[in-house]
Amino acid sequence: MRKVLVSLLLGTASVSIALLFWSQEMKYVMPTPVPPHFVSQALTSKVDFTLLAGYRAGKPVYIHFFNPDCPCSRFNLKHFHSLASQFGNQVQVFAVIPAYADLARAQDMIGTDNPSVVIVQDHADSLASACGVYATPQAVVIDAERRLFYRGNYNKSRYCTTKDSNYAEIALTALVAGKASPQFGPRATQPYGCQLPDAEKPNLFVSLFQ
Repeated sequence: MRKVLVSLLLGTASVSIALLFWSQEMKYVMPTPVPPHFVSQALTSKVDFTLLAGYRAGKPVYIHFFNPDCPCSRFNLKHFHSLASQFGNQVQVFAVIPAYADLARAQDMIGTDNPSVVIVQDHADSLASACGVYATPQAVVIDAERRLFYRGNYNKSRYCTTKDSNYAEIALTALVAGKASPQFGPRATQPYGCQLPDAEKPNLFVSLFQ
């Protein structure tokens, strides 16, 4: 009987470790699954900013789609802060979080000491849909005419440590320099991260397998 209990405990522990490893690491190595009703938005298409509180017409926009519950979002916070400081005087910077997310927690994580960053909640995923975003973290860069200039990952490395593939930074640099939108490969435009759930509040158990 003792051997059976020990075996059950070891088996349970192994399954728990495997689930934790999957939820925190392995599932983010693969592209984020595309939601069944997702509608893509082509680059150069215009974005409706009706629901973007604080938007000022005629100035480029940089949107950081952030989820405080997403490990990948937490990993690139330092890089986001760097971009917000670097480009905050030239573009409008918004950190957009899902409607179900804890706003106070997101504000604490993102910080409120940089006046150039406006934190807003995306009710009904309206802004995400308008920009063609279904995962976090994602960067969206929009020109002064409200046209999509870049939408995609920050880097091919989750920690944004590979300088040559700092896609969002390269796009922002091109935008403020008046250059054309850079052409990146699928590693930049195929989302890797946490899928935005369809429901207002995600099921934490189910989200392990999304």
